[in-house]
Amino acid sequence: MEDLKTLWRETEEFVEEQERRIAEKYIHFLRKVAEAYIRSGKRVFFKENKVVHYGEGGFGWMIIESQDDPHQVFGSYILEIHFETQISEREKRGYKEITEQNIEEIKYEI
Repeated sequence: MEDLKTLWRETEEFVEEQERRIAEKYIHFLRKVAEAYIRSGKRVFFKENKVVHYGEGGFGWMIIESQDDPHQVFGSYILEIHFETQISEREKRGYKEITEQNIEEIKYEI
């Protein structure tokens, strides 16, 4: 049975490392998207997913004030990113406006 404890510790370490790497890569992607839109004069808002595991609910939610179509920009739909031509006060409630100065606010804590 001691072998199973060792096997579990190794498996757990591996899975946790992979999850951390996935989260870091995805957050890096979201930050780069935000930077690109901010530099083009668009407003960007983000709300971190603190409710469920990212596999169930994504890494957070980003609203970008733009008329862009996600399929045109990314080639597919991305759960975390929504484009709105005008963002109402109600839509951005609970979100933080992202600027070049606070880009690190786009985060996901495992």
